[in-house]
Amino acid sequence: MSVVLVGGGKGKGRSLAAGDVILKAEPFVYLLSGSLKGLYCDYCFKKSEGYGRLQRCSRCKGERYCGRECQVKAWQLIHRHECPCIKRVLPKAPPDTARLMAKIIIKLKNGGDQLVEEVTDGKTRKFKDLMNHYSDIKKDRARQEQLEALTVVLSDYLGPDTLPNTADLQGIFGRICVNSFSITDMDHNALGTGVYLAGSVFDHSCRPNAFVTFNGPTLTCRALQSFTDFDISKVRISYLDVMTSTEERVKELKRRYYFTCDCPGCHDPEMDRLASSVVCGIKGCDGPVYIDENLPPSEPLPPCTKCGCQSPVTHTRTEYLTAAGYCREQLEECKDQYFLDIAQRGLERQGDNLFHPMNLLRVRLLDAATEAAISLSNWNLALQYGIQNIPALRLYYGERHPNVGMTLLKLGKIMLYLQQQQEALEYLTEAEGILNTSHGNTHPLYTTQLAPLITQAREELTANKKHNNRHYNSPHFSLVR
Repeated sequence: MSVVLVGGGKGKGRSLAAGDVILKAEPFVYLLSGSLKGLYCDYCFKKSEGYGRLQRCSRCKGERYCGRECQVKAWQLIHRHECPCIKRVLPKAPPDTARLMAKIIIKLKNGGDQLVEEVTDGKTRKFKDLMNHYSDIKKDRARQEQLEALTVVLSDYLGPDTLPNTADLQGIFGRICVNSFSITDMDHNALGTGVYLAGSVFDHSCRPNAFVTFNGPTLTCRALQSFTDFDISKVRISYLDVMTSTEERVKELKRRYYFTCDCPGCHDPEMDRLASSVVCGIKGCDGPVYIDENLPPSEPLPPCTKCGCQSPVTHTRTEYLTAAGYCREQLEECKDQYFLDIAQRGLERQGDNLFHPMNLLRVRLLDAATEAAISLSNWNLALQYGIQNIPALRLYYGERHPNVGMTLLKLGKIMLYLQQQQEALEYLTEAEGILNTSHGNTHPLYTTQLAPLITQAREELTANKKHNNRHYNSPHFSLVR
């Protein structure tokens, strides 16, 4: 069930401060990613202390739990119904989407169709109320092919007599496609997928005013800004990473969710020009010059927005288009995993004075290089790249966005390891102001990482003043995004 907390009460007209909880919800159904089986508990998503330490279900041997309590709760929740299905198809394991659909089918057949969650006064949601984009998905060839394949798998897994009719199956599939959340850990790494009834009420904006976090499968949505006259229909979260071009975001939202975004972030021509800009360079000017990639290479460049001069250099557009194409290739290779050498090649291709510091391709490659350097424990290089990128992250995400806070936290942690305690404390303190709003001071990110690091930085600063020496342990990081 879900609990809605809005300024101490439900409904419209309430005041809401940044950091206040808008919604706290448990999933209608959820699923641990198949690639993480054996590493995390299937019920609470707690990480195992080592592979093989989790307890298997004694019947199907497929689900794994961190203890007896989680095993009993999972059995009562849904596993008693799906356990025979898992045994039926052993040693095969159905794909995650098929498992999630099966959980929904099982839940609906066992009273889940009558489950009601109150979103706000007078507004409730059942599973049937979730948008399914039925006609859009019927016309989507790729998704229809996926559904056909899933239907075959589900017939084997659940048994052909258990499957809903074609229209209902299409509706369930559609609701998963456009309403499911990626459940993440405190480093924002994906752990699994969940469908939330009340949580599905939030629309998208590329400039969100709320943020969703997870603690296990529990979803919490907090306000990123204050509301003087709160209305839950005005709450906006981001469905995707906003550090992409407007064109890319609009295309991806249309492909995945079947709507055309019309938010302020998609109507900001100044930001779009900055995202595709080079450094002016005339008389040492560091202003941005916009490059429209749709124009022919011979087209003259527009004047610099800072000094007003127009570059006499004719080859800049061609040079930029070539470098931009190469950078996109490198980013594609870093799509699922960060590689330091690949990111560095992209940065080298940009040169020292070609791409403007706010050019989106440069920003994304610096971000990839930072994460790759962290994964290789190359702390100095990670710090170098990360600090360079902070102004751009503030621009694209917004000053108070949690992703800015996460970056400040990581850089502060590195600084602490490198014995730069004063700088570390400054970065960690700023991260606290941001993450306390988005996550709250009871979230594991705050209690197990941020707060202890701030305490450590203060203690080490005090110790340094007394000329004491301290032993430093190498920081531990998980890849983010």
